[in-house]
Amino acid sequence: MLRRSLLIKMILFGCILSVLPVAIVGSFSYVRSAKQVQEHVQQGEVELLRQINANVEQVLKTVDHTLGKLADTQVMDDALYSELGPYQFQLYNKLRGEILHLQSFDTKVEEVILVNARQGWMVRNSGIKRLAEHPDREQYLSYLELEHPVSWVLLQKSSFADTLSSRSCPYMVSLVRKLPTIPADKYGLAMANIPACSLAEMISGGEEPGEVLVVDKSGQIVAHPDKTRIGSRLFAHEVLGERELTFDESSGQQQIEHDGRGYTLTYYKSGFNDWVYLSLVSIEQLTRESRQIGWLTLMVCLGIIGLSIVSVGLVSRNLYTPLHRLVQTIQRLPQTRAERPRSEVQLIEEHIRQLFQSNSQLQHEVQDHAEQVSSLFLHRLFSGELRQTEIGEKLAYFGFAEQVAAWRTMRVLAIQVDTLGNTGYEPKDMELLVYATRNITEEVIAPEQRLPAVLLGRSLVVLTGLQAEDEREAEEALHEMTSRLQRLVSDYLKLTVSIGISLPLREVHQAARAYREAQEALKHRIRLGKGVIIPYSSLGAGKPSMLYEYPVRTEHELIDAIKSADEPEALRGLERWMEEALPPARAPEEYQISLVRLLNRLLITGHEAGVTLRAPGAGQPALYEELLALHVSEEIAEWLRSMLVLPLLRHFGERSRSQDHKLSERIIDLIQHHYDAEFTLEDCAARLHYNASYLSSVFKKETGYAFSDYLASYRLQMAKQWLTETEMTVKEIAERLRYTNSHNFIRAFRKQEGMTPGQYRSQYSSWQG
Repeated sequence: MLRRSLLIKMILFGCILSVLPVAIVGSFSYVRSAKQVQEHVQQGEVELLRQINANVEQVLKTVDHTLGKLADTQVMDDALYSELGPYQFQLYNKLRGEILHLQSFDTKVEEVILVNARQGWMVRNSGIKRLAEHPDREQYLSYLELEHPVSWVLLQKSSFADTLSSRSCPYMVSLVRKLPTIPADKYGLAMANIPACSLAEMISGGEEPGEVLVVDKSGQIVAHPDKTRIGSRLFAHEVLGERELTFDESSGQQQIEHDGRGYTLTYYKSGFNDWVYLSLVSIEQLTRESRQIGWLTLMVCLGIIGLSIVSVGLVSRNLYTPLHRLVQTIQRLPQTRAERPRSEVQLIEEHIRQLFQSNSQLQHEVQDHAEQVSSLFLHRLFSGELRQTEIGEKLAYFGFAEQVAAWRTMRVLAIQVDTLGNTGYEPKDMELLVYATRNITEEVIAPEQRLPAVLLGRSLVVLTGLQAEDEREAEEALHEMTSRLQRLVSDYLKLTVSIGISLPLREVHQAARAYREAQEALKHRIRLGKGVIIPYSSLGAGKPSMLYEYPVRTEHELIDAIKSADEPEALRGLERWMEEALPPARAPEEYQISLVRLLNRLLITGHEAGVTLRAPGAGQPALYEELLALHVSEEIAEWLRSMLVLPLLRHFGERSRSQDHKLSERIIDLIQHHYDAEFTLEDCAARLHYNASYLSSVFKKETGYAFSDYLASYRLQMAKQWLTETEMTVKEIAERLRYTNSHNFIRAFRKQEGMTPGQYRSQYSSWQG
């Protein structure tokens, strides 16, 4: 009972877990697919009518245009004023030649008839005849009474004594044009006859499930797959004749009931000749495919359910068997501990060991990971970690050697997304966007013109090669390639990317140098803007750059606005500082100095106010590194605004509402005036006439710093400012800040900043050449 009870529970639970999702998904799939199939079929009917209309009207418009040109020819004009007697034989021949141009395969015109009531003649394929003697004279002259100068008329062949066509089609679609064209008095006709069966062939022959027909504005059927229906009236149709149909819109669909069956009537009204194109499909035909899908879905679901039940039974039994054997073994054992049997885990371990000992399997694993290994090789290539001989071996190993050997010149492209601002994307989407950009890059650049693209930092790096020997031709091909890449990224991802292009290189081992050139080119986006293609050769390396004055006054206005918690003025001040400190013509190494100087000033302001901005550590880069990694002015402005200006504004705004902020500001003011002297909390309390313990608690509450810690931090910030803006030596700075010796100062500075004062000055100094 124990075995059966546990086994039954396992089977029931497995069946419920596998059958229920299949039933839900199958039902949902059938309902959704049935609805979509019906919608697609109905939409397909509209598109079918549009296509039929386009095909038919292409013929009709061609006939109209060609007959119009015939009516306006000089030959026609001369014939209208001529009797076309025996002496006008040449004129007749010219007229026949013009008519033959109209009778072509494209126009489907079988015969062109010309009637001149004033001169009394008629021209047909059979020749010229005298109108007075023709048995259909009155029939032809009646067309002069048509309302419009140009009309489409459905002609029944049986109503003419002189047959209109040699074909078996009983009706002709005729374009009747009154002549002459310009005078108001019309006494001639030009008729281009098209067999109605030819138009019927254009709307039939497909595999469409419904009935397609074309009706003129009088309600007469002019085209139908069934030739016997041509010429009948729409009200005589067994389904459509039971109701009054109106076609007010240019296109649409109507639901019709007939003999208990539902139909969908789709119509499209032509603006060319007011013909209406109709498609009548029964609802049963529309849902036939969805029913097939339903049966198929049911069979698949039943198959999956049956397979699931069998699988659950087998798996449950297999899972239960070791447990059952274990229970039986335990029951048979004496009280002493039995020897533990060999486990399935040990068996699996032996198989895994044999698997990894197999040389062929190991090679298969290596081949499966060839893409990752080649990507690692390219990373090391661009990083300059490979020897020249090792590069050749790796190229041959990965199958790149012949491809690279065929290149005449090479370039390294560094592709980087400019910014995600105002794009609708979030920073977490960057990895996916870079992957999509890589796919577009590898589609734009042919495989024989590149090595696989790899991601280095924020840049997608590609080594491209061209076979063009002419440098100018290579530059044009490269520009076309990168421009198309930018355009496709913009169209598909709605992003702007910038592309840095290195100098030409002849050998692959120069790729590391070329990668640095491409990265350096991307830094110039700060002055060139977003979405640019920057060849390193156009940067003018080595030329002296102009000197720009640092906007000290604007910086002071920005700091004052921050301290007064005036957010609008502070943001305007930041915008003015960006315009003055980062002019378009400035080189990257120049604007980076200005950025570091502003960052120092904002950090000092924060320390003065007791604001703890993000500190390095916990896997995050330092503020200096993060700021200098940005090269787009919009990103820089947004980073300064979000990381520094807004936090300072919030702090000063809250601080202005604090009861003790004035007292803490007086303490900070004393620190700023006496930081370079032996200044203690007791000295501060004596000057402000407060108890030292009270001042310590107020200052700690307002700034979050102890008095001594704040004093040390402010002295360090002043040291950084003197290092970057003055020529004071490290020893002089240490003495002025009251350190016992310069070694203590250097040790404290390194502990805080991760570098010595000399290294800091070398990296961020604004006065060194």
